[in-house]
Amino acid sequence: MCDFRPGELAQWAGRLWKNGMPEGVIKGVSKDTRTIKPGNLYIALRGDHFDGHDFVGEAFAKGAAAALVADDFQWKTHPVLSVTDTVRGLQDLAKGYRKKWIGTPVGVTGSVGKTTVKEMVASVLASAGRTHKTAGNYNNHIGLPLTMLSMPHSCRYGVFEIGMNHPGEIGALAGLLKPQVGILTDICNAHRESFASLEEIAREKAKLAEQVPASGLVLLDRDSEWFGMIRSNCAARVITVSLGGDADYSGQAKPGGILCVEGFDYFIPLPGEHMLRNALRAIAVGRELEIEPEQIAAGLRQFEVPPMRWQESEIGGIRFINDAYNANPLSMRANLRTFSALPVSGAKWAVIGGMRELGETAEKEHRELGEFVDQLPLDGVICVGTLAENIRCGNIAQFYRCARAEEAAAVLRAKTGEGDAVLLKASRGEKLEDVITFFKEN
Repeated sequence: MCDFRPGELAQWAGRLWKNGMPEGVIKGVSKDTRTIKPGNLYIALRGDHFDGHDFVGEAFAKGAAAALVADDFQWKTHPVLSVTDTVRGLQDLAKGYRKKWIGTPVGVTGSVGKTTVKEMVASVLASAGRTHKTAGNYNNHIGLPLTMLSMPHSCRYGVFEIGMNHPGEIGALAGLLKPQVGILTDICNAHRESFASLEEIAREKAKLAEQVPASGLVLLDRDSEWFGMIRSNCAARVITVSLGGDADYSGQAKPGGILCVEGFDYFIPLPGEHMLRNALRAIAVGRELEIEPEQIAAGLRQFEVPPMRWQESEIGGIRFINDAYNANPLSMRANLRTFSALPVSGAKWAVIGGMRELGETAEKEHRELGEFVDQLPLDGVICVGTLAENIRCGNIAQFYRCARAEEAAAVLRAKTGEGDAVLLKASRGEKLEDVITFFKEN
């Protein structure tokens, strides 16, 4: 938890305290009265279906030291900072606090692998010093400033995930963070419904690299089709990575989950070429920040898989791999390719849900995904939900369509047995993890 002086908060917000200045220091910020702590600054946010101002009284009853509220809200009994818009006010506080940091902030964006890379980089950097990181998916216009305001200013490193749904978001968030290191992961047709083309998505992601100052560094995949475009707009020094190609940091895959970089072998805890690329980025950042290979390897061993990202469990002798946190055309192919290559004593089943936010390309992308899946050595495929109706597999002997997760679980109970493996993959809104819940219940 971070401590703030009331005077500096007022300065950052550009306003004066009403109802007197809070006594002592303010201990962190919170937007949620369900988890607020005594001494916090309560941030009263407004959304389409809620108004945080309705809970200001509850926040003070639970020990809040002060509140950030909108100008049109009147409160007369406790210290408040009144601002035109509380989201903008929250961002102003984060912008002001950013100037106090003495550590190195790292920004991560891309269409695929943002969270995994963020976690891997944080694990690597934590081996060398105190490291702060984005919790969960706090990567938007509210989550990023909240994460920034929770970073102790004395941290040696901070690793921040930056996401987007619409044009203009990456540049604004990166401008708020002002990263010293920028990392771009793979780019594909995620959130396509808000963009006219894949190139527009790539240019939006590139805004992160453009916000890194000349004194910083940007890490890019030399194998990406967007490498030249992104590099041409960078003021910072560019560091390149590649699996097997010519780059500043080239990685070679070895059997047993080993990635060799600069003659040193690193164990990568998750399978698949895409995971090797993610780890290669973390290794390259570590080396650029002068962390020794042995420390980096130790950091990677501490990496914990985020929930619902290749999360393995066993139920009745059947191996379930839950990767249903999110999906897009690139991540779908990467996970299905990796799954189909796994050594399994029994049969391999893929349970596939829809990929959301693809706009006018949705039907085409699902149809092409079906063509891709049809060539994989899978024993069974179950497509779940409306979006997945365009996935067709004529070569898969056991192919099923189910309207709901409960129906898919019933198929798996009837068709699978000990030694089999099941992959679950879909966009977050499909809630495909419910298949496991229904499977357990019956």
